[in-house]
Parts: sequence; structure tokens; C-alpha cells
Amino acid sequence: MKAQTLAHWNLADMFDAVARTVPADRAAIVQGNRTVTWGELDARSNRLARALMAAGHQPGERVGFLSRNHPGYIEGFIACLKARLIHVNLNYRYTLDEIAGVMEDAGATAIFYHQESGRHIAPLRARMPALRTRICLSGAHADASASLDDWADTGDASPLDIVRSDDDPLLLYTGGTTGRPKGVIWPGNRYRACQLESPLVQRRPANLAEHLDIVVAQNGAGRVVPACPLMHGAGISSTLSELLGGGTALLLQGSSFDPDELWQLAQDGGASRILIVGDVFARPMLRALDAQPDKYRLDGVKVISSAGLMWSEEIKKGLLRHMPWLLLADIYGASEASGLGYTVSTLGNVMPTGRFHPGPQTVVIGEDGHLVAPGVAAEGWLARGEPLPLGYHGDAKKTAEVFRIIDGARYAMPGDWVRRNADGTMQLLGRGSLVINT
Repeated sequence: MKAQTLAHWNLADMFDAVARTVPADRAAIVQGNRTVTWGELDARSNRLARALMAAGHQPGERVGFLSRNHPGYIEGFIACLKARLIHVNLNYRYTLDEIAGVMEDAGATAIFYHQESGRHIAPLRARMPALRTRICLSGAHADASASLDDWADTGDASPLDIVRSDDDPLLLYTGGTTGRPKGVIWPGNRYRACQLESPLVQRRPANLAEHLDIVVAQNGAGRVVPACPLMHGAGISSTLSELLGGGTALLLQGSSFDPDELWQLAQDGGASRILIVGDVFARPMLRALDAQPDKYRLDGVKVISSAGLMWSEEIKKGLLRHMPWLLLADIYGASEASGLGYTVSTLGNVMPTGRFHPGPQTVVIGEDGHLVAPGVAAEGWLARGEPLPLGYHGDAKKTAEVFRIIDGARYAMPGDWVRRNADGTMQLLGRGSLVINT
């Protein structure tokens, strides 16, 4: 496999550059009646970053996020990138003990949270004396150090004068489906390099100047609805990708998934892309269209992409029956091994469930522990090469089990058995942690 030379990507520097490039009055985040423009997103995230630094938070400290989808989640996430703090995703359905388990594992010193999770903050603080900063996204709260708006609406809104690193990381916790949640450490430029492997990326920039040329050319055409929670790895990645392109994130408001709300938002918000997590979302979406096939005008939606769970051939064909112009992109991966494979389906061209094209860095490891030669039809373990995460936070044993040196190179092996077919496609035969994300 050809070694990669990674471009220099720092996600916060990219946001700063994109904010200077796009019109300040372009919508960046929309939820219900609230719109956050690009100018506001830039200013508010700069103020939040300064407030976090003024509160004594140093680069590399971890910050928990405990909230349903909310504009403040995105603002806080970008603020952490700008201040060189590390976002920690928390499942808002977790119990107090589960939340504390992840926060203690991460060693978090701050938390952004929604009022509906406010009952957890006082007992969490009692268990974690180091949790000195608590920011409520949705207004005042008794156990908050401040509300998000208190910090985001006042102070210096100019870009931070700070030197950042390509290695400034994200910490993405797995969902705990295959054991206790584990934090996967993704250096920012490796994370971005994997994003650029997506089959939806038509032009892959080599540097920031080329990226900004693409942003200008796209002229804000990208408008994504992340149907899944932002605390899900797929949700934050898809939203981040669209915003880095100078586009707009359209957020659902409901406390649980409502396919009719999704289709209405896609129509009214002018969505170009919808992000889902497999049949869990796609099946009720199809059911809603079957029930009222003429209710929505959806010709602006060009792509539905999925990552995180299986998306079946049957449901893809059903969606294409209603929207025959669609491109359906199904991304196969794990928190520790992004971009293992993909399918791109169109009307009359839908792959069987579980079959996919391998990603550019995907390999098969045989039972003997060595690489299966390229082009050889065989069964083996699915794996991918660099760029990869550093490993699991605080778990050297599990890191050594999943991230292995094989034939002189480093690979991630999530534990999934596949068959490489003669035509180069792969068929998933047995599933370990593949597509299991928060």
C-alpha cells in the first residue's frame, strides 16, 4: 500500500479561514425559528473559546458534551477546537453512572449540557471535583457556571491569537455496545484526511488555499440535515464536513426521531443532503413517504448518506422509488477505522445488503496474520492502514489488540470478517465492532 503524506489540516484554523471567506450573513445553523449566521457562529465561538481559556482551561483538557442536537452544541464544539480543548461526546440517554464513567475516563474538567440533563450536574460535580466549568446550552441553570449565551454574547469576538497543531485531537467515545465506552484519539489532520476519502468528495484539496477555492465555488450549496444526534460520530463528522465547506447545518427539533419532521425540514430548509444511521432511520422515512407520497417537495435533496448501521437493499430501493434522482451513499466504518468501505446506489444500481467497495486504505488480513495480496479473492479480517487514530485513551491493552503492526505497517482491525470477491467488492460475513458507534 502506498504511504500517504498528509496535508496540514487544523480544524480550528480551517473554521477561521472559512469564516473569513463566506458571507457573514449566510446561515450556518438553523433550528426551528432560530438561525445562527456564519458571522455569528464565528464571533460566538471565539468568545466562548476565550471564556474557557479565561476560566483556566489549558490545551489538551477534555470537555464533555451532554445534549440533544442544539445550535449551542456546534458553537461549543467549535469553541473547543479554537481553544485547543478536546470534545468528549456523551450519550444524553446515559444514566448518571454511565455519564460519570465516560467523564472520569476522559478526565474532563468542563461540560456543556442541556437543561433536560441538568439533574445530573450536581451529583456529577460531587463525584468529580475537577469539573470546575459547567455551561448550560439552553438558558440559566442552578448548577451552571454560566449559560452559553452569557459567554457567547459578550467579550472579544475577534479570531484568537493562538498557535495550533495539526495533531490537536478529537476524542470520540464508542457507544459501549461491545463493552464499556472507549475513547478513540483522532489527531485532527488524520481525521480530516479520512473525511476526504469519502466518495462524496469530488475534489480533494492539497492545502488550505485549494480548500478555500472549493468553498468559494460551492457558494453555500451544501445544506445538511443530520438526522442522528451530534453526539454520534457520524452526526458530528457530517455536520463538521458541511460547515468546513461553508455550508449550513439544519437541525431537527424533536426529542425523538420523527420522519415527517425530517421531510418537512428537508423541504422547507432546502436541504441538499440528509445524514442518517442505517435502517433505523431509513425505514420510518420510507414508511412516511409510502403513506403520503405527494406531501413533500424534495427535488432539492440530492444525496442521502448513511454511516453507523446497516442500510438494506430493500429500503434503498424504496427510497429511490419515491426520489429516483437520489444518490445514496453508504459508508462502512468504525470509530477506530473510518472509511473501510462504501457503496453508492442510484436507480437501477443498488448493491446487495452487506456488499461494498473497499476504501482506498482497506486491506484483508488472513488467518495467518498477514496481508492477503491485492486482487486475491479470499476471506479474512477487515482492516485499514494509515491515517489512523493514535489508539484508545488510557487503554494500552485494547489499543494493542485493535491497532496492530502487520508486515511492517500499522493497521486498525475492528474485528470483522469479510470475503473479498473476484470483482474487488467485499461482503461482510461476521460483525464485531464494525459500524458500532455512539
